[in-house]
Amino acid sequence: MTNREKIILGAAVLALGVGAIELLLPRAKTDPFQQPQNTENVTAFIAKMADATQNLGTETATLLIRKAESDWKQDPFADIPRPSAPVAEEKQKKTDRPPPNLAYSGYIEAGDKRLAIINGQEYATGDTLEPGGFTIKSILPTRVTLVPARGGAAPIVLPLQESE
Repeated sequence: MTNREKIILGAAVLALGVGAIELLLPRAKTDPFQQPQNTENVTAFIAKMADATQNLGTETATLLIRKAESDWKQDPFADIPRPSAPVAEEKQKKTDRPPPNLAYSGYIEAGDKRLAIINGQEYATGDTLEPGGFTIKSILPTRVTLVPARGGAAPIVLPLQESE
């Protein structure tokens, strides 16, 4: 018999012995729902809580009862609809027609600086275009948003014109 077989056989005999002891020896049966014999602590706790509530005073007790019985102003489990996000005025005022003689033909991004090539000239955000007097509001790879320098008019979106 190898060492391994001896260890397995010893563990089986030990388990069999423990099982036989548990089965054959009588146990003291206890009722888990039986109330404890020492109820002095529980009685003392109940008396202490009763005294504490009696010492609150009539006004405080009345206020607590009134607050507990009052209706909720708002159901805490109610599904509150969130207001829809307002449509930006900029999106409403944008037009898809480019102003005459302006063509967005290129985009350059160097680090955190973005440049738009409009009519062969490089412009950054905030620059004013020479023809037309438009100011560049935003530069994206696919479009440029222009704002009239005079104000009052709607922003204009120049789409990127790709050449083959």
